[in-house]
Amino acid sequence: MPHGEKSLRRRRPAYRAILAAAATVAGLALPGATSGATAAKTVPFTGSFSGRATLLIDNGNVSISAIRGSGSASLVGRSAVSGKGAAAATAQCDPFSGTGSIVGAAGAIRFVVARSTSTEGCSTGETGPVTINFQGIARAVGGTGKAKGASGSLKFSGTLKLSNTTGTESGPFTAKLSGRLQL
Repeated sequence: MPHGEKSLRRRRPAYRAILAAAATVAGLALPGATSGATAAKTVPFTGSFSGRATLLIDNGNVSISAIRGSGSASLVGRSAVSGKGAAAATAQCDPFSGTGSIVGAAGAIRFVVARSTSTEGCSTGETGPVTINFQGIARAVGGTGKAKGASGSLKFSGTLKLSNTTGTESGPFTAKLSGRLQL
């Protein structure tokens, strides 16, 4: 047997070990190599909620001090929704932003609503009683239980009924959410 062939045969196990280590670091699955990386799973999400929202409307500034409701959502089952936010009430339709969570027995999802022209509330009038039709995108920023590590975008829409458009107001709301979450 030629000297080079014998030398290559002795090195072959070392090459396999180096290749397996490189594949593991790169997250590739090769026979005999294991990867610690877990692929994210994408799941559909829907939810429907109703409850009360409390706002302070003062000279064009709106502070959404409390959103509290109950309903049901995929992944977490029967659940409660809560949140808070802010808007500048300068026109019939105004963008808003806020933070919130959906909490059920099977887990919880935290989300953020960023102020943008696609996230807005539109009032049916300038004086009460009014209905606010709202819509937008909520970005999931984490979760627990069955929703552990949730991320993704959820479209939402709903209505809020208020008796007036100034001062502290509290009224009933309904909302629906849908989208896909990565877990």
